[in-house]
This record gives sequence, structure tokens and C-alpha cells, in this order.
Amino acid sequence: MRVAAYHSINPTDPDVHHVHDNCPSGQQIPAHNRRSGTNNWPLCKHCRDM
Repeated sequence: MRVAAYHSINPTDPDVHHVHDNCPSGQQIPAHNRRSGTNNWPLCKHCRDM
């Protein structure tokens, strides 16, 4: 399901944003590292392909 854009603030995570709640890479972002918005980063490949 499509959700509001979010990204990770962890510097070791890829510089991408996510827009699907069932994105496998987005689901691995712990709540304390998750922030709303795109951070001007491109959409992740998994979300793009969904």
C-alpha cells in the first residue's frame, strides 16, 4: 500500500526514500531511524518496481 514518503537517517543506509509500506528495504529501517519526507533522495528500486 502506498504511504507518505519516508527515509532513513542512518548514514550507512542507502540515500533513497520509500513510499510503500511493504517495501522490503524500507521495512528494515528501525523506527528511531525513520523520518518523513524524501530528503530530496531518489525513490528506492523496490518502491519504483511496485
